[in-house]
Order: sequence, then C-alpha cells, then structure tokens
Amino acid sequence: MAALQNRADYRLSLEGRDLSPGSPNTFAEILREKFLETISPRLISLSLRETRGGEADTLDLVLHDHDGALEIPQPGAVLSLSLGWADGPDVEKGLVDKGRFKVDEASWEGPPDIVTIRARSADFTASFDKRRERSHVATTLGAIIRDIAGASGLAAKIDPALDALEVEAIEQDELSDAALLRSLGRRYDAAATVKNGTLLFLPIGGAGSGAIPAGTLTRRSGDRYRYRRGERGQFAGVEARWHDKKTGERQTVVVESVRGVGGSGSRGPKRLKRIYATEKSAKAAARSSAAKIDRAQAEFEMELALGRPELYPERPIVLTGFKPEIDARSWLIAEAEHTLTADGGLNTRLKLEPRRS
Repeated sequence: MAALQNRADYRLSLEGRDLSPGSPNTFAEILREKFLETISPRLISLSLRETRGGEADTLDLVLHDHDGALEIPQPGAVLSLSLGWADGPDVEKGLVDKGRFKVDEASWEGPPDIVTIRARSADFTASFDKRRERSHVATTLGAIIRDIAGASGLAAKIDPALDALEVEAIEQDELSDAALLRSLGRRYDAAATVKNGTLLFLPIGGAGSGAIPAGTLTRRSGDRYRYRRGERGQFAGVEARWHDKKTGERQTVVVESVRGVGGSGSRGPKRLKRIYATEKSAKAAARSSAAKIDRAQAEFEMELALGRPELYPERPIVLTGFKPEIDARSWLIAEAEHTLTADGGLNTRLKLEPRRS
C-alpha cells in the first residue's frame, strides 16, 4: 500500500459561486460568458501575501489558457479564498478562511497562453485610495481614525491607550486615507487593519495581539531559516521633549529600550526632533520609537515546506530548537506569504520580528 502523501486543498469562489476543484459551477454561469468549468486543471499557481500597517493583502492567480476559452475577469469581481490541507500524515486537515478579495487587475500573455489575476483584500475599499484634502486640528487620534472609518462606511475600534492621544494638527494634503493610516501607524507604532467591516487600529504586538494564541515553530517546521541581529549602534532608549504651558519650559521624558540579547545601547538615548504639546503625547511618541528600535535588533525568516495558512501577521510565535538567543526572544509575525502550486504543494514564508514584552 502506497504511503499517504500530504495533499493541499483550497476553496475559491467568485461572486459567491464555488470554483474549487470538482465544482460543477463555471465562470460562464457567473459572468454570463464562457470561462472555464473548473479552476483546478488550469491552476498554475496561487500566492497570497498578508501584511499589516494599512496595506491590503494581495492574491495572485496564474491560470492556463491553452484552449483559449479563458475570459479575463472584470475589475471589482469578488473572490473568496480558503487554504489548507485535504489529508496527509504530517499536516492538520482542514481549511482556513483567508478572506475576500476584489479583482484589481488582470492580464493575458503567451505563448504559452496564461491569464494572471491580481486581487486585493475586499475590506480595503476603493475609498481608501481616494486622495483627500482635509485638516485634522486640535483633535485626538481616535477621532481621526473614526473619521477615516466613517468615510469608508466602516465601524472603528482603537486601542484605549491610543484613542485619547491629543493631535495638534495633521494636514491631509492630496493624501489618501490608506497613506494617512500608514503614516499614523509609523508615528504611533500601530497597525491598521480591516476585519468584518471594522477598521482596527492597535499597537503592534500590543494588547491586540495578547488575545491571539501563539503558534510554535521548530527547526523541523521549515526547509530554510535565517536569523539576523544588529549589535552595533543600538540606542539605549528614546528622549521626547514637550512644552509645559504652566511653566513655559521644555520638559523631557525618557523611555528605555528593551535591548535584550545582542543589544549594546552604545549610542545612548535617541532624541526625537519634534516638540510635543503634552507630556502624554511625548511619552506615546517615545514608546513608539523605542518599540521600533527593539524590533530592529533582530529578524527571523523561515520557509515552511508544509504550509501553515493559520499563521498571519500580528500572531505571536514561539521558536524552539534554534540558538538559545533565538529561542529566548518573543516573536511576532510581520509578514506571511502562502503559495499553492498545481502539483498540490502548499508552502508558507514567514518574516518575524521581536515582540516588545
């Protein structure tokens, strides 16, 4: 009897119609045009890249068009995807819902003739990319996030520690909401994501990740791994200055860097150039900068021959069986890429960064 093999599985639908292997539905039924009976014989590759920080996840499909029957899908068509394993001795059977995606662009080329489709997370609507002219003056970070969410018809959820932070002025000059979210994320060390009609703005690796169960990776989990650390030029912490209106003087707050293994703090504290309006704003900026310094100390990348679609950005990771200094750190997924090929292989590539404790 032949040994059992690990066999990947997926479910792919367009506008609610199933296009998975063996499905009787066709794109012709959906688009009212001849397209294909089932996507499986045509699938060359499927790649899903999951990120954070206000960027939409991207789904890339490459399909055979050897018979010329494949039509190019229209922009805005909605794809739904689940990835996982059908069976096998080394994997956990089942599918993981990876969300909904809107077709952004498509191309046709040859020979051999192929159709390439790129789709973006459907939760990031077109309004996020619309350039806007508006001012956010004498407000709070939470109010700005709620304004952005409201403009796209979304609810908003902001970490309480970030919600009440005072913002003197932010000019949105021909800047899209997506770009503004990325800018705010960098400033406050937070990640913006959209889930189930809600815009989430949470600290990177903070309270939002605390409720997410940690995944575990060992040396046997992957084909390749790479660890990098930076030992020289580490800042000991961050100084932020603020203007005390009562005394008319500038005050300074200091947040120490969690240097951990390999960090020397040889350059002393980093001083932020900006002068903040309140002590609270200065502390928040210093904490944000210190967290970035901590995460820049090290990086871990791993390629998993047996894909793990249940792993996604912001999920905590425990590494075991590597070097002691690697195992000793707390890690966080910064980026995940899942790839499915026509031969049934499912792989995952992960980029991890240290998690601030």
